[in-house]
Amino acid sequence: MKKTHPSPRYILLPAIILLILGAAAIPFYLLPRTPRAMEEDLSRISSGDYNAAFLSTYPIETYQEEDFSYYRGLSLFKASYCIPSLSVLQDYMEAIVTSGSNIVIVYLGLDPDLLSAQEVQALLAQYPSVQFEIILSYPSAQHWQELSQDAYETSLAAHRSFLLAAPGLGANTAVYFYGTQEWLVSNPGNYGGTAGQLTEPMARTVMLHSDRDHGCQVTGDNAAILAEELAAFTGRLRNAPVAFPDLADDCFIFFGDSVIGNFTDSTSIPGVVNGLTGATVYNLGQSGTCASQLDATMLSLPLVTKAFLQGDLSAIPQDSNVYQGLSSYLADPPTGKAFCFVINFGINDYFADAPISSEDPYDVATYCGAIRWSVDAIRANMPKARILLCAPTPITRNENGTEPQGTTGNALADYADALLHLAQELDTDVLDNYHELHITSENETWFLSDKVHPTHAFRYLLGTRIVELFR
Repeated sequence: MKKTHPSPRYILLPAIILLILGAAAIPFYLLPRTPRAMEEDLSRISSGDYNAAFLSTYPIETYQEEDFSYYRGLSLFKASYCIPSLSVLQDYMEAIVTSGSNIVIVYLGLDPDLLSAQEVQALLAQYPSVQFEIILSYPSAQHWQELSQDAYETSLAAHRSFLLAAPGLGANTAVYFYGTQEWLVSNPGNYGGTAGQLTEPMARTVMLHSDRDHGCQVTGDNAAILAEELAAFTGRLRNAPVAFPDLADDCFIFFGDSVIGNFTDSTSIPGVVNGLTGATVYNLGQSGTCASQLDATMLSLPLVTKAFLQGDLSAIPQDSNVYQGLSSYLADPPTGKAFCFVINFGINDYFADAPISSEDPYDVATYCGAIRWSVDAIRANMPKARILLCAPTPITRNENGTEPQGTTGNALADYADALLHLAQELDTDVLDNYHELHITSENETWFLSDKVHPTHAFRYLLGTRIVELFR
């Protein structure tokens, strides 16, 4: 029997049909798909009751909606999707204005490497009834240092261009810039795991400083200055980087007043030491405390020293920073580390008119007696420990600390001078933060937040001064 073979057209026809179907399907699979995070964001915009939004081209996970509610009185929508382009930002804005929500304030986290001021201006002009608060990105010192020369020049030009154009973005727009704030960008402790992302406390700090009262707004008066400062600052980071010592094998115990204890995050003086060196730090500073024991129930240097050396919290108020710091230490005392005790008192002793000394060299009711007693107690229990005495920092209150506060007639300088003599007598390390730092009425806002307490910038400086002793 003769075999028959299928006609070529019956063989080719199914193949042609498959090719046609395949070709029709290819565009479907190639169509761009909206990321799930963006889809969820757009859904939340339309379903939530918000009056503010935070959209960003850089990570903002560590910014907390609760902070905007507590400090700003805002019900905030925070985008979970990191916006990659102008078109996506446009999509978010369209979703906001068409959602029927009451969003009238939009915080924008913008990276000048991704979006130019001209692009942003064209977008914002479409929404004149919205108030825009732009927080420019804040690359770390390490980021600037690691860029290739070409990448650095391109990025610097983009940032400078945005700064110069910022004042002209519109009456409904404010721009805030932190790129030249050394206390922020030069401390690795301020940044978290994701590249360029701040820790939660630092995100809160940036949020709180993003207003018209904290000196971080870009204006017509300072835009050109900031652009030049950025070029100079990043140039120094790249051409003359500061190398801080590795102190991972050291443990610092800080005793002090509000200069030490008012802040406990990475911008505190202990936090700066930790961020720059990797040292273990414990903050036992407390606002309002003196070195001298003026009252049996008051926190003082001798009382805190005794609690530390005995591991006994019974005399320490549970709501104090001393209690928190000592509890943390006692929960897991470091082993195999070299200890250094940093002692910083004097301002409250001056305010309280504490006697500087008496006939009894160990009279804890006096400034020198309390410090002398504590140094001897530390050495008796931890003879290998290093001790650093810090002279009180200058103030501009009370005529620069020259007005006597009681019957002793002592000025703040008298406590500083006594501390320096005591350090020489006891053979301790010493930092003369009183005479070596020249604070005047012209520069006091850089150093002091309220004529007494150090600013973020000043705390960073004080932290670096401590670190420098360990080179």
